Amino acid sequence: MKKFVKDFALRGMIAAGFGPLILVSIYLGLQLSGIIISIPTSQVNLNIISSLILAFIAGGISAIFNVEKISLGVATLIDAIVIYLDYLIIYLINNWIKAQFIPLLIFTFVYIIGYLIIWAIIYHKVKSQVSSINQKL
Repeated sequence: MKKFVKDFALRGMIAAGFGPLILVSIYLGLQLSGIIISIPTSQVNLNIISSLILAFIAGGISAIFNVEKISLGVATLIDAIVIYLDYLIIYLINNWIKAQFIPLLIFTFVYIIGYLIIWAIIYHKVKSQVSSINQKL
């Protein structure tokens, strides 16, 4: 457990550097859609802190794949659920999505599709690397 917490913290700190990048992307999308024109400083501060937390948790939870007692399927399910809840809670706190059925349904659908695409790309890449290493051996 101590190793997991240390790995989680290290991965989280590395990923937290992407928090402001995520925030800038969200602000750009809101600006281009005409939803926001200016933002109060208090809101910017909340958004920066929450985007750092979002990235820290999303990056840190990948440590679950290094826990030997957990199968790949269970680790993937834990990873997907933690990241989903992380994003959902931060998005709701920052009012990036409305707490209504249709926006939550769209968010969930986009998350599932995005997660599956990213997971499939990573899985394919790792599988081809393992195959390449096995051929060399």
